[in-house]
Amino acid sequence: WLVEPPRPLREIAGKPHHDGPLTLLAGPERIESGWWDGRDIARDYYVATDVRGARLWIFREHAAPHGWYLHGLFG
Repeated sequence: WLVEPPRPLREIAGKPHHDGPLTLLAGPERIESGWWDGRDIARDYYVATDVRGARLWIFREHAAPHGWYLHGLFG
């Protein structure tokens, strides 16, 4: 399920958190779009798990300030 709009995640000691620290399982996969129309988006996507074992689709903005976001949940 997509989370729209993506929700910001906290970062503690360089790691994304969502009800606790997340473990990155796969990634990064860079997705870039909008360079042709001036609405540049560059994100590094990851599959992660939370402390309960739920799988999440998260990304980190490539541009500063490099925030982490929750963009989806796996069923």
